[in-house]
Amino acid sequence: MITAAMSGAVEPLDVSGATPRPETELSPLPFERVYERHAGPVYRFSLSQMGDATTAEDVASDTFAAALVAYDRVRPEEAGLRPWLFRIARHEAIDHRRRIGRARRFLDRQWFRPEAEHVEDAALLRAELREVIAAMSRLSRRDRQLLGLRLAAGLSFAEIGSVTGLREASARVATHRALKRLRGLVAPPDPMESPHD
Repeated sequence: MITAAMSGAVEPLDVSGATPRPETELSPLPFERVYERHAGPVYRFSLSQMGDATTAEDVASDTFAAALVAYDRVRPEEAGLRPWLFRIARHEAIDHRRRIGRARRFLDRQWFRPEAEHVEDAALLRAELREVIAAMSRLSRRDRQLLGLRLAAGLSFAEIGSVTGLREASARVATHRALKRLRGLVAPPDPMESPHD
């Protein structure tokens, strides 16, 4: 690059014969343009991964929300934009499947069995689930958090300890005590039953 000082121009000249890129091309596309160009493909990818339109919309929305947050920091070049965006979409789809899987496992393990063969069984299970949810609302915030991390999120006791600032053993004991309190609210002890039976 040489400067055409003799002509009074201050723009650099490219002696290779290529047209200089305007300053605006050096900065990334405005995010609105990224969305306009890639919303359709990201949605279709999400639909191919999730299998239903509503969930695909959620995943695509989460993808663009995460991309927007990181866009100014990452400043992807246009050539690397699609791979970057689809890595985010892939991770969002995986995370969404994990969240759905945890919720299903939680419901399957605890109170709701979608494969119930009889309407009466399904109704009974839903009633039990409502009872448990109502009982959880009567627990302390800490107990609800511990049970939520263990049962709904499927975290290990070590992970619960990391989230709450407890040691693993303390998280295990506190979670078991919270579960015992929940059981006491759902099925209070029978006053006619001896504690030593």
